[in-house]
Amino acid sequence: MKLFLYYFCGVLMTTSTQVSCKEPIVTAEKLIAHKRLYGHVGDFRAPKTVLVCYQRSTMEYLLKTHPEFQACKEVTHLYVGGQKEVGILGDWGVGAPGLAIKMEELIALGTKRFIAVGTAGGLMYHHRIADKVLCPKALAEDGVAHLYLHGGSVADADSEMIVAWREFEKEKSLPAFAPAMAWSFAAIFKETVEDVYRVEEKGCSVVEMEAATLYAVAQEKEVQALTLFVISDVITAEEWTPRIKDLAVRTNLHQLADLALAFCSVEMSKSIED
Repeated sequence: MKLFLYYFCGVLMTTSTQVSCKEPIVTAEKLIAHKRLYGHVGDFRAPKTVLVCYQRSTMEYLLKTHPEFQACKEVTHLYVGGQKEVGILGDWGVGAPGLAIKMEELIALGTKRFIAVGTAGGLMYHHRIADKVLCPKALAEDGVAHLYLHGGSVADADSEMIVAWREFEKEKSLPAFAPAMAWSFAAIFKETVEDVYRVEEKGCSVVEMEAATLYAVAQEKEVQALTLFVISDVITAEEWTPRIKDLAVRTNLHQLADLALAFCSVEMSKSIED
């Protein structure tokens, strides 16, 4: 069997495409080329900046309050504003696998910057319900991120994006969002007390599902990414306190979405000036 694999890899490497045995067989670029062949994408260029909404309700709120964003026929689940420089992505599914696919597709089409907003669970007593937090890094235990990290277990937000957000907070006279390292974990019904203590020792203060993949994909593809959360529930060694439907959580999440969209516009304006 090993001899066959070595022979097969050798054959692949001698073809005109020079496919390496360690390179992905299917890529976003190949997918886009396939779609163009059938006229599904044309010369479409994705928005340079995309606001990622992890909750469907957040996306619906933004589309209702910003009707200039219209559905994009070339990329499903993407809504593009009038100038086509900023987009809103949401309702593609749950978790890291779907996010990675959408990110790779958008990057292949020209996106350079992702700002994500959503809810996260607070771990132990680090944050209060409805707090807004900034996620500078994430522990990758989600099943996807490690495939992009190539070793290591922590993915980082873009440092320039963090600086830009801190400047944005000052310009808008906002209280500084507390930093919150995320534990990106895909199985919400498998979070144990032992796990909570373990990841808390690593510096995690919130738990969610996608931040590590957002950052890991961005790092590999050399684009920028930043995640902002609202605390919707709290997990301690004693209990789980859910407040996902509370008015304060919903209100703060909508406020966060508005701020993030304004931040996208500011960053897009700066990049155009540069």
